[in-house]
Amino acid sequence: MFHSKISVDQVCEVVGDALLTVSEKEALSIPVTAEAAMGEPAEWDSLSFIVVFNAIAEAFGVELEDDDAIHFTSIPAMHAFLNEIAE
Repeated sequence: MFHSKISVDQVCEVVGDALLTVSEKEALSIPVTAEAAMGEPAEWDSLSFIVVFNAIAEAFGVELEDDDAIHFTSIPAMHAFLNEIAE
């Protein structure tokens, strides 16, 4: 478990990198921003959801449960959840 606050930019970077990897594209349809959610960018769909979920767990060294997936549909929800479990 990590013990320091993470920035929304860090979350955006991990999600963006994961989406690029799974989509096998050179660029996403739109950048992953602090307001991004599933469907925006288009590459963030139900198939890439698991890749994003696993990338976040690996990048921030957290153990996630299946029930935590509810927090992984938008950058704001992920960011808030990750900082909540960091406390």
